[in-house]
Amino acid sequence: MPDIFSKPLHYCAGVFVIHKKKVLFLKQARSNFLVLPGGHIEENELPHEAAIRETFEETSLKIKLLEKPDKKAKTSVVEPLPLPFCMRLVPCRDKKDIDILFTAKVAGGKLKINEESLEAKWLAAKQIKESKEVGPNLKYLALKILKK
Repeated sequence: MPDIFSKPLHYCAGVFVIHKKKVLFLKQARSNFLVLPGGHIEENELPHEAAIRETFEETSLKIKLLEKPDKKAKTSVVEPLPLPFCMRLVPCRDKKDIDILFTAKVAGGKLKINEESLEAKWLAAKQIKESKEVGPNLKYLALKILKK
């Protein structure tokens, strides 16, 4: 079995977009499972900026991240960033992705998927629990978010 930890690292940002007690998932041709809006963090881009940009590119939705920076930690030289909801290591083809995941609410726009996705689905907790299209890790995390 190949060692996934010897593969090159890519940093990615993803978002659990929450609206009316449902989480947005995307169906993409490259995966058997539903995925979150998100993608690679570009050079000189911060993780939370990538999360907002990727969500807009893939869904046309404007979002407001629920994670906030700790303003008390700000100094004349340090700017605190929003802490992600979680981070995870995911094997992906010939590399491994470090996913930096945030949570967000819809702040505007109308859902319209781009060419990367085949469809978008808003799923409530019961649908997530019963879905065979939501992988076990995203299922666990989405249900944890919806319980808050």
